[in-house]
Amino acid sequence: MVMAKTHRSALAAVLAVSLFACVCAQAQAQTQTQTVKPVKLSKADLDGAVFNRKDAQKSVENGTQMTDVVGFTSPDKAYQTGVFKSGPSHEVIKGPQGLAYTEFLYFLSGGVKLTSSDGSVLNVGTGEAVTLPKGWTGQFDTQGYTKLYVTYSPDDAKQ
Repeated sequence: MVMAKTHRSALAAVLAVSLFACVCAQAQAQTQTQTVKPVKLSKADLDGAVFNRKDAQKSVENGTQMTDVVGFTSPDKAYQTGVFKSGPSHEVIKGPQGLAYTEFLYFLSGGVKLTSSDGSVLNVGTGEAVTLPKGWTGQFDTQGYTKLYVTYSPDDAKQ
C-alpha cells in the first residue's frame, strides 16, 4: 500500500501517541522488576501481514467477514489498540447509551459513511481519521475497510 507522506506522518503521530499511552499504562500496572517494552506494528503488518498472525480473530456477522488483531490491551482493560478489517456492512448504534466506548479510527484502506442520529453525515476515507465519542448514536456504513484503532473505556477498568 502506498501512502502519501502526510498520511504516513499522521499515522506515525497516532502510533507514537498510542505507544506512549501504552507504555504509561504498562508502567503504572507493573512492578519495578519487570521491563516495560514498546508494542510495534511494522509497515508489513499494516500492509496486511498482521491478519495472518495466529492471534488474528476471524468472525462473520450478518454475512460480513471481519478480522481483528489486538496489538495492546492495558492491564486495567480500559485502553486497547489494534488493526481491524471488515467487508461491506451496515451497523446501527442506538441509544439510550449509544457507543459503549470512545474509539479513534485511522483508515488504512476503504472508509465509512457515518450518519449521526440528527441526520448529519460524515464520510471518512483512506488516510483519514475520526474519533467516535462514547455515547455516539447513528449509522455506520461501509463497502469495506482496514483500520488502525484505539479504544478507551474507563468502565472496563472498573470490571
